[in-house]
Amino acid sequence: MSYSAVAKSALFSDAQLHDNEKSEQALNNEIKASHHLMRNNPIVRIGATRFRASCIGGGAKPVFSPDIFSPEFLTRFDHWMHYCDFSGHSNFAGVQALAVMTAIIEGRAFIVRRRTLDFIPLQLEVVSPLSLASELDRPGRGSYIRGGILYSKNGKPKKYAFYKLPRDHPEFNEESVNWLPASDVIDIRDVVHPGQSSAQPWISAGADFAKQYKDNQTVEIKSRMKRQGQQVFALKEGDVSQTGQAPKAGQTNQPQKLVHRVGGLTVLHGIKDIKTASPPEIAGNYQEHNNQVLRMVAGLFGITYEMLTGDLTQVNYSSIRAGMINHRRFISQLRGIYLEPSFNRIIGWFCDAYHLTDGPDLPDYFVNPYAYIAPVWIWPEWEEIDPLKAAKALVLELQEDITSLEKIANQRGNTLDQHLDSVKRSKDAAEQRGIVTNETSAPVDDQQTDDDDD
Repeated sequence: MSYSAVAKSALFSDAQLHDNEKSEQALNNEIKASHHLMRNNPIVRIGATRFRASCIGGGAKPVFSPDIFSPEFLTRFDHWMHYCDFSGHSNFAGVQALAVMTAIIEGRAFIVRRRTLDFIPLQLEVVSPLSLASELDRPGRGSYIRGGILYSKNGKPKKYAFYKLPRDHPEFNEESVNWLPASDVIDIRDVVHPGQSSAQPWISAGADFAKQYKDNQTVEIKSRMKRQGQQVFALKEGDVSQTGQAPKAGQTNQPQKLVHRVGGLTVLHGIKDIKTASPPEIAGNYQEHNNQVLRMVAGLFGITYEMLTGDLTQVNYSSIRAGMINHRRFISQLRGIYLEPSFNRIIGWFCDAYHLTDGPDLPDYFVNPYAYIAPVWIWPEWEEIDPLKAAKALVLELQEDITSLEKIANQRGNTLDQHLDSVKRSKDAAEQRGIVTNETSAPVDDQQTDDDDD
């Protein structure tokens, strides 16, 4: 299946409503096409990786309240984040990044709980949806199987069926599956309607435009090569001997051409007149059309044109700020709706594993765990486009009690106590060394200006 035809997938045309087998087969083809697109089209790979970088950055971190979590719990969680990856390639931030990248390429990502023999007996494994036995479909009066998922009578997932071997393994068998309880599986996907069991790759929407961008470059290269090949026409006057010597007896002076090639030009001896000609361009509006295609690709990926291309020649302060606000609003929705609830379940898995150690128990955790498994998630702070303006606005918000120091500390990855302790340590260290700090705050100029837009 050509990745240029992803948007015309059989998932939308041939597959019938509620025909799970045809739908899942078409979806698998679309996922494979998405892999092909990522591998062969650099602009798609750049867009996907920059979306991941903007969404995950250095990874989200939970802020645990010291009132209900003991120092031993906090220390062990910090240690666990370094070895939580079952594959051993990365840390907790790497697991987050891999899950998001898998969802971008394949439409969904599974995070599976793996019980190990580590000090905290828990590790996380990101699993591709291609490992799900999605074509497994069995009706039933009570529970039933659809898309490789066992549902209870009320429609709630009970178990997930994953293949024991990869699809390209020589001993692969569609009937050989492992059934994992739903409590051990986190399914990250973009749910757009009730009862949805699968999702499309996020990059499929821009597949046709990405293919068009690549084709545009091919056409432009061929056009330039053709123009270069037809660039010079030479008119020769008079016959020139190939050797430049007089003809021998009995021989006639036959006209022969002596040709020299210099760069892309053909030069003939004896030329008195050279006429140059350039054929018309095949892709005359190449640059503008290509920029428009890149804008469409960036918009369908959920990033800005500047993030995709790195081209900042056509932006000013207002335009880039508006674009970044729209992008960050989209990222915030993704984090709040899909990622944070999934990460909260991971915190629950960690709390379960923590109680298998010799650490102090979490009071009433098994009575009501929700006080423990819904921490505040701190995402990497986005750098402001104009840091000075942002700092002035923050000072005004603090002075007018629009925001609090605690909220600002949480947004920057610390609790209020951690922030104040850090400030106190800095002041104490300065006093011990006889350093006088500047306590005078700079005046705030809140005058509105549009100078940056010029």
